[in-house]
Amino acid sequence: MGGVTNRHHTTAVVTDVNPLRQERTRLVLRRVGIEVVAGSPSVEQSAKLAEIYGCDLLVVGAADEVDPASVYRVLRRAHKVRPELVSVTVVEGASTSMVEAALAAGSFAVVTQPASADELSSVIRTAMADKRSGSSSTAPRCRLTRREIGILRLVAEGRSNREVAKLLWVSDQTVKFHLANIYKKLGVRNRMEASAWAVSRGLVQIERLALLAEPLEHASEGAVAVSP
Repeated sequence: MGGVTNRHHTTAVVTDVNPLRQERTRLVLRRVGIEVVAGSPSVEQSAKLAEIYGCDLLVVGAADEVDPASVYRVLRRAHKVRPELVSVTVVEGASTSMVEAALAAGSFAVVTQPASADELSSVIRTAMADKRSGSSSTAPRCRLTRREIGILRLVAEGRSNREVAKLLWVSDQTVKFHLANIYKKLGVRNRMEASAWAVSRGLVQIERLALLAEPLEHASEGAVAVSP
């Protein structure tokens, strides 16, 4: 098995139990000029392979039968052994728990299936460009906690602070506290910019926003635009 070599091009490791999806991901990476140096059908091997090959990018395919807690642990371990690593998670369907677990563990974005090759390549290009620019959104210190991810998802769906507090059985002040931390970590100024971040990372699906659009139209503007 190979190891880290001196190089200047971008390399990636792909782990996915689905061989067809793994091959599709490889083709997408090749199309954007990224070399796949290793692959495995075992998501559990992700951190080990990332460390051995010293890759720049890790793409993890999480099937329905994979436990979100396992994906969270694996990605946390991968980012711990390689703090500069960028990871992207591909999930089947729109499992909220899987999306939240992946993002909380440090994944740059979550791509839900079925997604086109163009969508996946766009996310990967953005992730690597973000890393090259030194943006704080890929820095380990800016990783959101799972609680923060859950609150951000609800806010991005258009929920007011009071609605979020009721859904999570916490106080309004607690929601405001978490939002302040979220804004600081993401380097954003308000809930609109934070929501845009959430949508771009796959935390909130466009289809979900469309379903919520009608009731939101009748909500008071203050309920949607309250700042922490």
